Amino acid sequence: MKNLLIFAAAVTVSTSVLAGNMSDNKDMRAMHSQMMDKSSIEEILKNEEMQRLHRDMTRNAMSEGGFEARVQMMTEEGRAYHNALKKRQKNTAG
Repeated sequence: MKNLLIFAAAVTVSTSVLAGNMSDNKDMRAMHSQMMDKSSIEEILKNEEMQRLHRDMTRNAMSEGGFEARVQMMTEEGRAYHNALKKRQKNTAG
C-alpha cells in the first residue's frame, strides 16, 4: 500500500512538471518567427518565380492573370514570400 501511494505521488509530480514545461502553439510560432533572421528573409525574397507571381498579382489585380497569380501564391512558399515582404517593410519603416 505504501509503495502504491509513493508511485501515485511520483506520477502526479512528474506529470505536473512535464505539463509546466510544455509551451502552447502560439509561443512556438513566436519563437520560430524570431529565428527567421534577415539572411533567410533575403533568400526567400530572391526567388524569381515568387517575384514574378507577386508582380503579376499586384499589377494585374482584378484581371484573370492577377487572380491566377493569387491562386499560385496560396502555397507555403507563397506565404513565406509574403511574410518576408512584410518583415522587410517593417524593418525599413523603422
